[in-house]
Amino acid sequence: MERKANTTKSTTPSGIREGLWSPIFILILTCTLSTFLVGQGINAGTSVYLERIGGSVGLAGIGALCFSVSAGVARIISGPVIDTRGRRIVIMAGAIVMFVGCVGPLAANDGASFVLWRILQGAGFSAATTATATAAADVLPFSRMGEGIGYYGLGQAVSMSIGPALAIFLVSTDPAQNFYFGCAACSLLAFVLSLLIRYENNPYKLPATSEYRVRQEQNRTANKETKTSNAAKKQELHGWHRVLDSVFEPKALPGTVPILFMCGAFSFNIFYMGLLGNSLNVGNPGIFYTASAVVMIIVRLTSGRFMDKVAPIHIMEVAVVAGLVCFAMLLACTMGAFGDITELIFYISGLPFGLCMGLAVPVNQTVAVRFSPADRWGAANALFMLGVDIGNGALSVAWGFLSETLGFTATICAVILCLITAYISARIVYPK
Repeated sequence: MERKANTTKSTTPSGIREGLWSPIFILILTCTLSTFLVGQGINAGTSVYLERIGGSVGLAGIGALCFSVSAGVARIISGPVIDTRGRRIVIMAGAIVMFVGCVGPLAANDGASFVLWRILQGAGFSAATTATATAAADVLPFSRMGEGIGYYGLGQAVSMSIGPALAIFLVSTDPAQNFYFGCAACSLLAFVLSLLIRYENNPYKLPATSEYRVRQEQNRTANKETKTSNAAKKQELHGWHRVLDSVFEPKALPGTVPILFMCGAFSFNIFYMGLLGNSLNVGNPGIFYTASAVVMIIVRLTSGRFMDKVAPIHIMEVAVVAGLVCFAMLLACTMGAFGDITELIFYISGLPFGLCMGLAVPVNQTVAVRFSPADRWGAANALFMLGVDIGNGALSVAWGFLSETLGFTATICAVILCLITAYISARIVYPK
């Protein structure tokens, strides 16, 4: 069945700007912050944790792959569940699975157990974040979608400033298992907050301009003949065609393809920046994440000025250039170009990285969601985040292998090529 992208504009009295902030949107942002604290912390801290207990960089890469593969599978499953069963139930389930994955290592953390816990961490994290992203889009007015998604990413930005630095700090304490206690506590908080996300029970308590409320009102006024016709068209799909149709929203591909390559580059910073800092004798590698997050927060807070007004490809251009500046600085650090100020340059390189990530993620997610039908936002977000998981997982293993065999200099050169590929793909697939 052919779907049309949702182009409904929420109506407000002339001259009044559509409302963006609401109690439910703030609650969703808070839940997102708690969830991303776990994801950012567990990914940044695991490699350092393994190093402390005598593990290898290669094992950290395998763990990263397990996290990303399980996250990808969970995206595929959770997308249609979100669209059919609801957002809240998936957030709750994801938080519970994530909690188990964080508590498990406190009981057993040998090789096989490590893989199991990483799988649960990835599955729970991906299910919860896919659902919160869809919930955030639900309660935003369509005309301010890009701005709202930018604010939604604020939870990710804040978590990036706190999560990795806190995780690395907890790993350095005695015992190192305090790292998992902290992640488990954030998972539990996400579950508690998910209990309060109840707008699906009564969408008419949402602001009148919210996309979910508008859609529910339209559904109530739709005539029975239209519903019968749509149901008949859905029945025309059988077997794998029907399964794929329920999971993937093809109109989300223009935002998914570029973010796949961008996250391939980001995965180096997410999984290996702590190890790179240690190899350069940097005192506190966590400061890189804090510097990045400060810029990300500024970008997200000011996104209303440009996100819905500037062509996505131009935003992507700025993001890629900022990423190239970051990795050029890190490349020079590995080659000893800065001498005694290497540590300072390492920290400063977090600033352009924050600009790169702060722009690239929301602009591509906006492209993925805005051009997809509103009743398929769960599948659209699932496909977009699946691209994130594939980029993070597939290349995180490659970065670990390259780092062990050829060193960080060669690895960063490969990361730069990944960024360039992301920009080229955006030029090809973005809607004109």
